[in-house]
Amino acid sequence: MSNLDIKEIKELLEEFPLNQDKEIISKFLAREKLSHREIIRAFHISFPLFTLVILNKRFKMNKEIAKNEWSRANIQKLDNVGTVKKLKILPLIDFHAESNFFTEKGVSYFIRADKIGLLFDTGLNSKDEHPSPLLRNMEALGISPEDFKYVFISHLHRDHVGGAKWAGNRTFSLSGEQQNLSHVNAFTPVSMNHPTATINQVKDPTVIANGIVSIGSIQNPMFFFGATFEQALAINVEGKGIIIVVGCGHQGIQKIIDRVEALFDVPIYGIIGGLHLPIPEFPGEDITWSGLPIYKFIMTSRPPWEPWQKDDVDFTLDYLKARNLKLVSLSPHDSSMESILAFRDTFKEAYTEIKVGKIINI
Repeated sequence: MSNLDIKEIKELLEEFPLNQDKEIISKFLAREKLSHREIIRAFHISFPLFTLVILNKRFKMNKEIAKNEWSRANIQKLDNVGTVKKLKILPLIDFHAESNFFTEKGVSYFIRADKIGLLFDTGLNSKDEHPSPLLRNMEALGISPEDFKYVFISHLHRDHVGGAKWAGNRTFSLSGEQQNLSHVNAFTPVSMNHPTATINQVKDPTVIANGIVSIGSIQNPMFFFGATFEQALAINVEGKGIIIVVGCGHQGIQKIIDRVEALFDVPIYGIIGGLHLPIPEFPGEDITWSGLPIYKFIMTSRPPWEPWQKDDVDFTLDYLKARNLKLVSLSPHDSSMESILAFRDTFKEAYTEIKVGKIINI
């Protein structure tokens, strides 16, 4: 074992102590003789501990890569983007709903910008059903695949591409079986494929249609899941400004806002979607796994011993408040009720709930 490994393990123990095993680990690191029982226990401890060390090495490397990539980006103002006169956003999949629509911890929004139809992400479909919750909600709301010419995938996570099966194959789907999307242009933040849709991989800021822009694929590392590339949508609404539509916000709110302000001369009017603020202070059914609030530990751009806290919500609120936004909607698929209530209290009449079946008109 190298001195670097020992140093990192000691730092991990200080940050994230394993109380019942601390004496055994200390003896192991000091190369003291262990009893037979202690050797067996040390073996059980060592695998997850060394896994954390390896993951931490990868995380630091990816963080440095993302930092350098962000600092090197040469972002210019976009010319002749155009505007849309009317914008309607209809949540098709999210964690809360109006009436009896199907809900999931995933995202899919139907966007109508003047006469342009766009599908933003394709939900979770955790049971790999056909028809999926997305297709069933679409049918109930009178939306068909023929109503959109574009599909916009925010990032390649299962709750945004239609399920783990499709994410594993680097594709997306509206249901448990692929639908014919031969009329669709899909915009993805990483290399993806689809049996019928035309794929356009987005790296830099890209105009998708009149008044509709991808702000570009932005990299941010996740401790357990490696480098994550996510893009957000920016729509220029005439006489109002930019509406930002976000999938999970893995880029970080500062990078999202800074990128949009670098691209446009008009102000940001509002932001809609997921910002990944799962900070419940107690176990419950809201953004938890088996009743435990683990998402603030594992689905973040920080090590698990530095979980998301209320300070992160406060930072996001302050960064958005400084822009004097007229519309704010936080997705419940990746943010706890504590965060949603904080947003509601902060933005008051500017805040609108995201619920499946509830149209947001801009």
